Amino acid sequence: MRYSGIGFFLSPRFIYFFLYVIVWFPATGLASDQRATSAPAVHWAAWGAEAFERAHAEDKLILLDLTAVWCHACHVMDETTYVDPEVVTLLNAGFIPVRVETDQHPDIAARYRHGGWPTTSVLLPSGEILFQANALAPEAMLEVLRTSDAFYRENKQDMAERVARIWEQVESAQRASRQSHGRLHPAMLAQILEVMKQSFDPVSGGFRDAPKFFEPEAVTLAFSHHFWSRDAEWRHMALLTLDQQMKLHDPVWGGFFRYAEQADWLHPHYEKLLSTQATNLLNYLEAYQVTGLTRYREVVERTMGYVMRFLADRERVGFYASQDADVRNPNRPGANMSGEKFFALEESQRLSIGIPFVDRTKLTDWNALMIKTALRVSQVLGDAEAREFALNTLGQLYKERYQPGRGLAHLIHDGHPKEFGLLADQVLFADALIAAFLTTGSSSYLKQAETIIEDSVRLFEDSQGGGYFDRTPSASSLGLLKFPHKDLQVNAALSLVFSDLFYLTQDLRYRERAETILQMIVEAGNLPVAHTGRALHRFLYYPVHIVVVGEKNQAEARRLFDRSLAMYAPGKLVRFLDPRVDSLSIGEVTFPKVAGPFAYVCTDRLCSSPIAQADELPERFREMLTMLAEARAPFSIRDGPSVSNAR
Repeated sequence: MRYSGIGFFLSPRFIYFFLYVIVWFPATGLASDQRATSAPAVHWAAWGAEAFERAHAEDKLILLDLTAVWCHACHVMDETTYVDPEVVTLLNAGFIPVRVETDQHPDIAARYRHGGWPTTSVLLPSGEILFQANALAPEAMLEVLRTSDAFYRENKQDMAERVARIWEQVESAQRASRQSHGRLHPAMLAQILEVMKQSFDPVSGGFRDAPKFFEPEAVTLAFSHHFWSRDAEWRHMALLTLDQQMKLHDPVWGGFFRYAEQADWLHPHYEKLLSTQATNLLNYLEAYQVTGLTRYREVVERTMGYVMRFLADRERVGFYASQDADVRNPNRPGANMSGEKFFALEESQRLSIGIPFVDRTKLTDWNALMIKTALRVSQVLGDAEAREFALNTLGQLYKERYQPGRGLAHLIHDGHPKEFGLLADQVLFADALIAAFLTTGSSSYLKQAETIIEDSVRLFEDSQGGGYFDRTPSASSLGLLKFPHKDLQVNAALSLVFSDLFYLTQDLRYRERAETILQMIVEAGNLPVAHTGRALHRFLYYPVHIVVVGEKNQAEARRLFDRSLAMYAPGKLVRFLDPRVDSLSIGEVTFPKVAGPFAYVCTDRLCSSPIAQADELPERFREMLTMLAEARAPFSIRDGPSVSNAR
């Protein structure tokens, strides 16, 4: 049976575009005995103008293989489907085979990924989707290729006309989009929290059913709401989730596997991604701060140990992208082993077999996540090595990858920066720079963050519809890359950065931009709940500040600063002002230039009296937090910061 149809959905805020001619096949698995070690190789082309020009010139469909270095099912397809002689012959003769590595091209993945990896797509020569599936056995692949090609030949003119009409409607909807000006209010946050509570798994933790993925933003929001509301239920939800997902923690080397197939966190997929380590580290570090329990600190230390051992480039700094689930050694076939068997072994047994492949690509966005995490670990645990490595990596990446007017490149290839124009790289790197500023007190990091964000506004902002596109509209737009996509999670992260920049600089433009993003996300519908909740909370509620005034080479000033960094309050900001080089004014607040050093705990309404000794800080900090929690109210942009009694 075959079914064909074309459909699309357009909204004034976000345009979701789907072009499918769906070809139905009986269910087929991956198992196949048809392997041929002597089969010719698939002639994979890179995504680019040359591949699309060939597809047009030769009137051939494109077979797009969206893969990942760490993907187990992708490896299985390489060992079965893509060595099958009939598949290889048909692909090379009748199609343009294109392979895209998802981590290196997240903008392509955002438009073509179908459920998971691999994503197998048959595309029209212009790049629209004709058919999609995930892993296909050789027999299924052959049927897909033959049927898709036959359908294309029979319906070419009709499909071209439909595609043209759909793109006209996409462009028309984009032109008609208008920026929202709806008011943001605390009731929105209450609604988000209620949605989270309803989706919580009371048995196994987490905020979804199977499969179970980590949801670090949800855990962070739960801890934050518990801290300010004193509602113990949210603490329980966060800690139960962290305790249960420890089933995905490698007991030998440390580090977290990517996800679990079952709701009780069993049946892991054993690949380890840098981004997974970074976000989980922040959650367990916060759990340690909330509870004081050493078991959470041990998870942090073991996971940092894994990262520094397997994913850190100790010679040239930087963090590698991922480690495979399976051991695959083409020169020693007997040494190949699945992740399920390998990660059940002790260390000596593992080392005797080999180490799963590490992808040594250094991705800007994931490195930025890990830099921020390492700096946070250094603040709380005093890990000087993590601090130095993170700052060195931050400086090296900025030097290698940032170009004025273009922003940051996504990676380095053949010694040159490649893939400029991705929003996530700019947002997460600016966030890491802010973390470096807060960790060191050096204003150069804050200036760099502002520079990158100003580039981002110019390159990615949708000034008409609100929010920010995931890639620069002026970049090459082959296939569905011309589709104007806004990643809501990245936009929420950018709203957080804008809010932090406002709180650090008192520049109202940053707050207005944060508000505009949140209005767009709320209006778009189908919002990322926890990401939006965090960004909305940051926008609505002024964070507590600790300001240390003193010379940065003074031992007591450093003790005050280090103690301030280590103390816990969600969203807390710490400033280190040296009267010799820094302005002592933050917005309307001017701190006295007196013999010190002194620390001040501040809200948007008032500051504490001067604190001279580091040992005094915790008690004075608790007093201010208690007062703040009791009188906590949304921060009003109309009022502005009214702190005026720093003296």
